[in-house]
Amino acid sequence: MSSICVPSPVVAGDLLIISSGYEFGRPRPVFAVKPGAAGDISLKKGETSNEFIVWSNDTAGAYHPTPLVLGEHLYVLYSTGFLACYEAKTGKLVYEKQRLGGSFTASPWSYDGKIFCLSEEGTTYVVKAGAEFELLGKNVLGEVALATPAVADGRLFLRTREGLYGIRSTK
Repeated sequence: MSSICVPSPVVAGDLLIISSGYEFGRPRPVFAVKPGAAGDISLKKGETSNEFIVWSNDTAGAYHPTPLVLGEHLYVLYSTGFLACYEAKTGKLVYEKQRLGGSFTASPWSYDGKIFCLSEEGTTYVVKAGAEFELLGKNVLGEVALATPAVADGRLFLRTREGLYGIRSTK
């Protein structure tokens, strides 16, 4: 697929989305694969789909962050501080890379119709989920953060270089 494969596969309805790629290398593919595929399902030169691969994009893959599927959309957060959105079922571009800022290692997560992206610099960018990009705000921790947050027992856990934060919604 590419020289480096870090992101985890994710499920989008009845498809498995597989992404990989060094941010500054080529290819940086994303593949939407049907479950049950067996044997060599590689695309032939010039192909973007076949019997088992519903769609592919050679330049959409991210380096570290795992893509996020939310509803009908696939959000790809790039290490270089951009977020792009695709239709999960077709791979069609919904909106091109939009600049957030900073560098990203942690994967995005969602809650209450919002997408959250924690930068290495410790800033969480809050983006409205949907077909149009809208940056809703920023929350600054001011500490180095590389780990993807976890959700457990009704709390969001953020680990930084200096500490561990447990955040609970008051909703």
